[in-house]
Amino acid sequence: MKYGAYRIVSGKNWLALIGDDTDFVPIEPWPRSNNDIVSGKMQAAWDEITGEHWGYPHSQMRKHYTGAASLFGTPREQKVDKDGNVNVWGFDERGSFNAVCGYLRSLGVRWYLPGDSGEIVPKLKTIALPEIDQTVEPDFPLRTLNFRFAVYGREAAMWGMRLGLREPYGRQAAHGLDHMTHNEYTLKNHPNWFALYGDKRDTQPGKRLNQLCYSNEELFQETVRSVRAQFDHFQMDEVSVMPPDGYTAICQCELCKGKDTPERGYRGAFSDYVWEFVNRVAKEVRKTHPDKRISNCAYGTYTQPPLNIDKLEPNLQVIIVGGRRPTGESREELMQLRQDWAKKTDRPVIIFENYPFTGRGFYLPAYIPQVLGDSINATKGTSSGEDIWLTMDFGENAIGYNHFLIYFTARMYWGGKDQNVVEMFDEYCRLFYGPAAPAMREFFSYCENHWREMEKKREQSEHALLLFEAAKSKVDEDSIYGQRIRLVDLYLNGLRNKSKQLAQKRGPVPTLRLVGDPLGDIQIDGKLDDKLWEKLPTASTGRLRELQTGRQPIYGTSIKSCWIGRDLYFAIRCEEAPGQSPVSTTTKKGDQAIWYGDAVEILLNTESHSYYQIVVNPAGALIDLDRGTDKNNWFRWDSQAEVATQVGDGYWTVEIRIPVVSDENDPLHQVIGHKPTRSLPWYVNICRQRIRENGSEYSAFAPTGTAGFHEPMKFAHFYRGLSHQFPADESVTDYLIAERVANKLMRKRKYQAAEAAYVALSENKNITPIQKSTALEKASDCARALKAFDRAGQLTDQIPVESIQKTARMENLLSQRNYQSVIDQYGDEDLAQWPFWQAGAGAFVRARAYLRVKDGKKAEADLQQALALTSEPRLKSSILVMMGHNREMNLQDDKLALDAYQQNYLSAGHIGSADQFRSVQGAIRILIRQQKYGEASKVLSLVKTGDLKGFWRHEMMLSQASLLSATDQIDQALNVYRELLKDPSVSKGHRQAAEAALAELNQK
Repeated sequence: MKYGAYRIVSGKNWLALIGDDTDFVPIEPWPRSNNDIVSGKMQAAWDEITGEHWGYPHSQMRKHYTGAASLFGTPREQKVDKDGNVNVWGFDERGSFNAVCGYLRSLGVRWYLPGDSGEIVPKLKTIALPEIDQTVEPDFPLRTLNFRFAVYGREAAMWGMRLGLREPYGRQAAHGLDHMTHNEYTLKNHPNWFALYGDKRDTQPGKRLNQLCYSNEELFQETVRSVRAQFDHFQMDEVSVMPPDGYTAICQCELCKGKDTPERGYRGAFSDYVWEFVNRVAKEVRKTHPDKRISNCAYGTYTQPPLNIDKLEPNLQVIIVGGRRPTGESREELMQLRQDWAKKTDRPVIIFENYPFTGRGFYLPAYIPQVLGDSINATKGTSSGEDIWLTMDFGENAIGYNHFLIYFTARMYWGGKDQNVVEMFDEYCRLFYGPAAPAMREFFSYCENHWREMEKKREQSEHALLLFEAAKSKVDEDSIYGQRIRLVDLYLNGLRNKSKQLAQKRGPVPTLRLVGDPLGDIQIDGKLDDKLWEKLPTASTGRLRELQTGRQPIYGTSIKSCWIGRDLYFAIRCEEAPGQSPVSTTTKKGDQAIWYGDAVEILLNTESHSYYQIVVNPAGALIDLDRGTDKNNWFRWDSQAEVATQVGDGYWTVEIRIPVVSDENDPLHQVIGHKPTRSLPWYVNICRQRIRENGSEYSAFAPTGTAGFHEPMKFAHFYRGLSHQFPADESVTDYLIAERVANKLMRKRKYQAAEAAYVALSENKNITPIQKSTALEKASDCARALKAFDRAGQLTDQIPVESIQKTARMENLLSQRNYQSVIDQYGDEDLAQWPFWQAGAGAFVRARAYLRVKDGKKAEADLQQALALTSEPRLKSSILVMMGHNREMNLQDDKLALDAYQQNYLSAGHIGSADQFRSVQGAIRILIRQQKYGEASKVLSLVKTGDLKGFWRHEMMLSQASLLSATDQIDQALNVYRELLKDPSVSKGHRQAAEAALAELNQK
């Protein structure tokens, strides 16, 4: 009896329960603790065995044991736990255990969820023992639901065993090539094994995934040797030769060119390329190990069978990821996929499924017994089993859903092709919910038919919740039935939250408005010089802001939009560092290597469809996705957009035409929707990523306040029509909204309240490290304004992003006039190694310290760096006036100083800021020294002194009087001083300066 099969035999006064109970014993070396992995102990042992540096393959071994792994195999091994339960391995064979559970099941015992509350044990006065001779075999040898016994705990482990699951030792299912190559030694010493993207191999250390080049002969030979070593030493039956996860961009080296098949769509794009490599490995390994198996998953970009192979090697095990997909919509498509693979191999396939990840936020009530039963029965006879990956919450908040999926899946692995899931479901409702059974059955049935719609339609979610409330009312909440229903109730909190969200209006977001019906044409050439673009109304334009905080990005991006005919147009200009080129990692359409470099993204949520994603890089490569479909179908959509780009010194541009159709008959091509109106608007976002070795910057027209672009409820309003203010749901809040409130308090100099607001914002558990750092930096600013320097230091110490923390610490020292301390502590800091989006801020702070200690050259260097890495206009103005002051006073270079001052006011349409006034003063001061009085007079005339009031009126009057005095216009100068002194609002400093000058002139 194999694979957990069992036999029950009885006679007069005896009962025998028989099965294979082979105990698993791990083969050395294996890790007793995580430290054995992170310390390198296991890797070193494996290297010694192989003489190579292939990654150690069994890092998770200890998680399959219920006892203390550190004691296993020693004299102190704990055969039982403190409660007397036998410690077991998940890899043990449990034939006789299955027999015991089978016999109890025949008496009416059921295990619907872990623990006592999940057990159904009928009360019997006596147990009849008729003559029995029964052999029960499972429908699949492999029945793996990934219960790692040490992870999910004893109760969950016992439940899985009682349901008849089996996870045999000796098979490695997924991403074997990642286990082999993802180590520091291989990345450093074998760069050519890894994929080429742009002009670099994918060998960056610290990445979660490094993709490979499957045309590399050395990689092929080493893979064969690594597989053989695992067969020989660890006695494996099946070793994975599967690419690392997240494989979406083929290697761009010469050997790999043309080996992809993008015409087959996303799920077949790399099938020929990947499966050819895997099949070659299988063929070579079979020469020495004919009874062993190589495995690869049909997954992602290589889900479809290869077209360049008629029949796979007989030792190659195909594992179809999503081959049954119970939560998928197209049963026919899945059946066709299995049939297509059956033509390529004589070996039964294995099904691999990722069940809904409640441990990562899945909340929908996908109670689908009929689909589970039918889909499993459909694979019997053509599949050798299933490997179900669980990322589940087995606590009370999610077990009300998770138990349902697991129970029906596991029990459908037994009973043959005619196993009746309807009877099983009816029995479950009757036994588990008692008086509430009919109402719960109605609730579950409604969910099976409508659960997908509940993600977008509040009516369906509310109806499901009403059905559940009716069922809930049928039982006493303290009864065992009430306790079980409570678990479902807790799980439904996610649906309740979603229903509330669906009822919400959009929060405050920007608006991009189409004005009128433009006349003329746009030539898609990337130049953005068409008259239509030049005359576009301001309402149809915008600028991007930093994604998480809403600040001005270091490298700005402007957008324009218009609609001509049935086409939507965008013009996008991305600012760059002068002399530097943007980073393009692909020139091919549909190549997902695009996300490794610079790109802009256009996200379109039309009134008909939510939503489309179009990505363009500086080289003009485009990739388009329909995110409104199942993830596996995202890349099947083609926008048919026309795009052109231009790269210039200090910028790159995108010009794009996007066809829009209202006909929904062809959902695979073009954007579906109607021209947006005020009553039926679209929601859009235009985003940009700038990727460099010293940091990445993400910006968006509608900042999401998160680390990602894909937040549809944050997209901007987009419509054609007159100006309109869309109502915003006042209950919606996020980091950006809360930050604006705090910033407003700060600008009003309500520093204590502002500090409290920023501190509260920093304590939000859902914010990112950059947001937390920014909030604490602002709180520290407020504390310094209040002269609470100790508190400012304490706030700064909590900043998680190192470069922002260092900037704030320099500010703290400056505010206390500890200029030399800034230099002592941070003078050797290489700001070029900081994230580029923070380096400018750090340089500006340090420059102020150098300025104060009169180190003009170092101040100049930092100010130049700060100016190059600053885009916020007011801050740039502050840098320029400080640069002029440093050149004038410390470097004593009037020519360069004048240049800095002039940059601050010559391009300004209106002079009105303090730094612009200071620059005017500085320029006048220098021009007077140079005796260029006419030029000084022209500079002064740029300021409408007569229209000014208060401080800057008085400052400009003093400059005017100085100029008059320098040109020997003594009487006029005296009049200006006297006029200033008549003003009762003049400050003490201005009064003293005027009186001193007046006395000096009177003497003359």
